[in-house]
Amino acid sequence: MRTGILLIAAEVCLTAQSIEPEKLKQDLTTLYAALQEGHPGIYRYTPKPQLDAIFERAAAQIDHPMTALQFFRIASPAVAALKCGHTRLRPAEEIEDRLFDSMPLLPIDVRILGGKVFVFRDLTDGKLAGAEILAINGVTSAKLLATMLANVGGDGDTPTAGPNRLGQGHLFRIGLYAYANIEPPYHIAYRLHGKNGVATLEGMPTTKAREVDVARYPEDDRPKFTATYRFDDKTGTGVLRVYQFGGSAEDGKPLQQFFQQSYEDLDRRHARNLIIDVRDNGGGEDELGKQLFSYLVTEPFPYYNDLVINKLTFDFFRYVDHPQPIPENRVEKRPNGKYLLNSHPNWGIQKPGTPHFAGNVYALMNGGSFSTTCEFLSTLHHHRRAVFIGEEAAGGYYGNTSGPGAMLVLPNSKLRIYVRLMTYYMAIPGDEHGKRSIPPDHRVTYTIDEMLDHKDKEMAEAYRLIGSANADKPR
Repeated sequence: MRTGILLIAAEVCLTAQSIEPEKLKQDLTTLYAALQEGHPGIYRYTPKPQLDAIFERAAAQIDHPMTALQFFRIASPAVAALKCGHTRLRPAEEIEDRLFDSMPLLPIDVRILGGKVFVFRDLTDGKLAGAEILAINGVTSAKLLATMLANVGGDGDTPTAGPNRLGQGHLFRIGLYAYANIEPPYHIAYRLHGKNGVATLEGMPTTKAREVDVARYPEDDRPKFTATYRFDDKTGTGVLRVYQFGGSAEDGKPLQQFFQQSYEDLDRRHARNLIIDVRDNGGGEDELGKQLFSYLVTEPFPYYNDLVINKLTFDFFRYVDHPQPIPENRVEKRPNGKYLLNSHPNWGIQKPGTPHFAGNVYALMNGGSFSTTCEFLSTLHHHRRAVFIGEEAAGGYYGNTSGPGAMLVLPNSKLRIYVRLMTYYMAIPGDEHGKRSIPPDHRVTYTIDEMLDHKDKEMAEAYRLIGSANADKPR
């Protein structure tokens, strides 16, 4: 019970001080007002009357003194109701630091598969790997997932972002306490190899969990570089893996130069196929997504249809340290009083890249493909320039709200939120895909055993399709 006592002591120290309901309601009002003032896409997925009602219900729950963390558990789902994957409420900085550094949390990494929770990494003795978690401290996994997914998601109604962020993002163990108020020791009911069992695990600080993870499972660690390129002579296929749109590739070159060299190599080898792997790529620099696409078309093309900013400076900046107003020389004022960021390099008609790649393209994606990655994917999908393999991506098909922003700190509870100030609209007409993300042509799902065996089913499916296409060509 020692770690449980430590956790409770930490909470008493950091979060047990009660705040009067009037002050918390002031914070909730400040929070919603800041989002309404600054976030240009606030009603993109949730209409104003519905969002108003959600915040009103949250305010009605603040009828007695409560701690900042208790208030967080009320306000966070209201913010998540925007369905903006770039907008998430965070605890006070001191509490979050403790959550990430010293609070004893569940020593397990999970994967969410088919609405169930499975142990991917047991950071204690490893015996629970592969087990389905049925309940923790008497709370069913279904209820725990519902609570966490009400706080964590992507853009719109995509079903893959929340499970991905809770699993591959290692947020489950943090959310278990921050969102669901589950404390150690952790009494776990599970099912493994067809048999039910129970186990009790003490907590482990996240810093220690990371050390164990790196030492025991080095294959889980993402590389320091952000892109790789390989060519398969046997099938005439280039394989371009992009972990992030930014930084340097495996050869140390900036991605802009690396992309150019990769396409030049495809041209020199007369490549027939290209696999672009953007699984678990959370985004990055807008221009790099556009560049990656540009080599796949021959005609000039628009990339964005609009880049909307509400104002140049904001009333909520009084709760922001070192606020930075939007520079007037970077925008164009619209008749409706809002602004277009016409200085963005992706604004206007874009030139196709050279050399042009005319072969078959296979895009690998999942619920970790987000932001700039989804701008690239949706443009690729709209132009019918690839076959999509994996699962639905995490970002909005028609754009997102991100770009510049400001960190709002609520004056009484010290909860924080990075208010995004620009909404992107892709140059894609219609609304066929509604509130969803980019859909796969070939959907891939995993069992926990396949994950533990390091299967790569998306890549295997891409090569299967390439093999079929090559076999169909006349000799």
